[in-house]
Amino acid sequence: MSADPHPESGGLAPGLNQEDWHRIGAALRYMGRDLHHRSYAVTAERRELLWQEMDACLHLAERIEGQTEPVVLRASPGSRACSLVTGASSGIGAALARGLASQAKHAAAPLVLVARRLDRLEAHAAQLRRDQGVEVHCLVSDLAEPGAAWRLLRQLQERELTVHTLVNNAGFGLGGPFERLPWERAEAMLQLMVTGCAALCHGVLPAMQTGGGGRIINVASLAGLVPGLPGSVLYSASKAFLIRFSQSLALENRQSGVRVIALCPGYVHTEFHAVLGVEERIRRNLPGLLWMEADDLARRTLAALDGRRTLVVPGLVNRLIAGLTHWLPERPAGRLTTAFSRRYRRR
Repeated sequence: MSADPHPESGGLAPGLNQEDWHRIGAALRYMGRDLHHRSYAVTAERRELLWQEMDACLHLAERIEGQTEPVVLRASPGSRACSLVTGASSGIGAALARGLASQAKHAAAPLVLVARRLDRLEAHAAQLRRDQGVEVHCLVSDLAEPGAAWRLLRQLQERELTVHTLVNNAGFGLGGPFERLPWERAEAMLQLMVTGCAALCHGVLPAMQTGGGGRIINVASLAGLVPGLPGSVLYSASKAFLIRFSQSLALENRQSGVRVIALCPGYVHTEFHAVLGVEERIRRNLPGLLWMEADDLARRTLAALDGRRTLVVPGLVNRLIAGLTHWLPERPAGRLTTAFSRRYRRR
């Protein structure tokens, strides 16, 4: 076999061939699994450090091996079911994590928080451990990267975890005319909010079905229910996908015990609009009755899991808006959403 520098090497190890890189990846995986097993014989503080080291080994192994093959979680005699929340470092994801932590405390189930910002994840996890006394794992992942969902599932597999409750919350907004959007960001949005969400559902569903049930919360938006939103073309379209995807998935799983809901919030007090650079303008122009606190939204969402509706629109005002846009003819509804969009895109 001829020498072939691995793309991850950056030219630093030109003498290594593909078989060498494969062996390095396998060794890193072995180290990660060994750290996982050792973690149960140490203190809780030391366990967290070992888990971080394990994650570093496994993540590097994924990069070296270029792992993008689909991963499906399967229950085994030693596996445990967890609650998995993406976009868990702030906003709606953090609030849902707090609500799930209370449930996990009684069920003695681990909680897995996923986001891009490790420092915020760890701060949030420390508070949950302190306040709720639950086992919390922090996994850093940018699900906007191709193959990231499979790598995340592989990390759960290495920890011998399946998923009982999945919250697909990670997302971001892009404002402006569609043709002016940087395509790299547009593609990342679709990867994160369409492909990534579907991939995680695909990977966790079999264990839910064979295990007698599970719960999937796909965080969509009121924007996915309106018949068009100029200035937020991909955002509203991706949220509309999540709604139809969730409804179809729920119908397929009526007899399996797996509960699937599409959460469609309106305006929530989070940092979402600040990141888009429109927070001040929206807060100045929108009445308070249109806003909801993230913890209130989380409480309503978890309560809705005990109901029968797949489409969950929290708040009376939001339900009225959803009903209005649904029953209005397309052209009048389009004029309303266009006028609304223009008003809040003005600087």
